[in-house]
Amino acid sequence: MFVKEMNVIDYDDAGKILSEMVQISRTFRIAGQRSGEQSFSGTRFGFLQHLRTCDSRLGELAHRLLISAPVASRAVDSLEAEGMVERRPDPLDARASLISITDQGRMRLAESESSAVQRFAESLDGWSQEESRNAISLLKTLNVHLRALTLPEESTEVVPAPAAAQEVNESETPG
Repeated sequence: MFVKEMNVIDYDDAGKILSEMVQISRTFRIAGQRSGEQSFSGTRFGFLQHLRTCDSRLGELAHRLLISAPVASRAVDSLEAEGMVERRPDPLDARASLISITDQGRMRLAESESSAVQRFAESLDGWSQEESRNAISLLKTLNVHLRALTLPEESTEVVPAPAAAQEVNESETPG
């Protein structure tokens, strides 16, 4: 029998972290609504980001963004109606189709990313490079730990947190 040793964070600290994350989520949602620009939902944005690197089946997209097949289907239908993606037969399985990003989808994604990054960078005015790197490292580590929430309960998969933090430090070290 495998028993996983856990170092549990203080309950009050966990609550404070969760509260701050909820506030960040609300802030991004409200900022997106107020920007006046036609923006993508998180699902649609995530799909376009993934499709920029490779074509995928609907099920793969749903799995990648941890959403149900019906939600994925509605998002792809919407993107297809706007000319952002297109479906084509899967050459490996005639029963399935692959979803691809269109040139229009690539252009809109680039515009949306550029605008979002610009606004976000402006909101971080005054941050030092060290503060930015620390935030990146903590967020990557947090995402590694939060991934466990999406795994089936019987899963014993463990992804070491230090790898995420080390990846940031190595990729940003001048040299």
